Amino acid sequence: MESMQRWYEASQRRFSVRRYKDGPEEKQLEALAGMAELLRAHGVRIALGRSEEVFRPIFLWYGKISGTNSFAAIIAQKDAEPEMVGYVGEAFVLECTAMGLGTCWLGASYNKQTALSAVELSEGERIVCITPIGVPDEEYTARPRRSYEKLTGLTAEQFGELSVWQKRAIECARRAPSAMNSQPWRFHASEEGILVENTSKNFGYGRLDCGIAMLHLELGAAYCGIYGDWRKEKNGSLFVRA
Repeated sequence: MESMQRWYEASQRRFSVRRYKDGPEEKQLEALAGMAELLRAHGVRIALGRSEEVFRPIFLWYGKISGTNSFAAIIAQKDAEPEMVGYVGEAFVLECTAMGLGTCWLGASYNKQTALSAVELSEGERIVCITPIGVPDEEYTARPRRSYEKLTGLTAEQFGELSVWQKRAIECARRAPSAMNSQPWRFHASEEGILVENTSKNFGYGRLDCGIAMLHLELGAAYCGIYGDWRKEKNGSLFVRA
């Protein structure tokens, strides 16, 4: 419960950081290594690494990372659900934010061979994404988000009539990061809960992005004292209130 509160607060100030003053302190890395072990679940795990070369991709130079050589690799078994990769990875990202550290989801703009040489993989595992970790050298910048009307299909009046916890959950999910900030999701509130629908493949990261939004949605609900479980549906994932 304490982690949920920390992560909710972190979700309100998390942003993608590409410029850093320095890497994390050793005690911070030790704490993050411990959290990485706690987050190991659903065929997904986090591994910490160090390399200055990992942020020098061979082809894509979009959004160059500078100022840190520390990173975390989000690693998944071949049969791991993409949503769980996003869910577990974002929990780690928000823990970094809660510690005052910056992060940035990277799916392509990094050197994959260098990452593979910096962390150890077991048979059947692959690196899905990485994130730099360090002391931010940027101020918080809010990125554009789609309107609640576009995200839910509801009018402003209809959205205002949702329960307090549903509004808070959707508000928190609306802040979730996604590849190219494309926000490939739609939220459907009902008496049973809230469905997160994936609306785009988003360069192969659509379902992973929805996993990130799922965690944010759950954090918003927990902030209101509402807990539940996720149920796989034909058109997405449904958060069912307990």
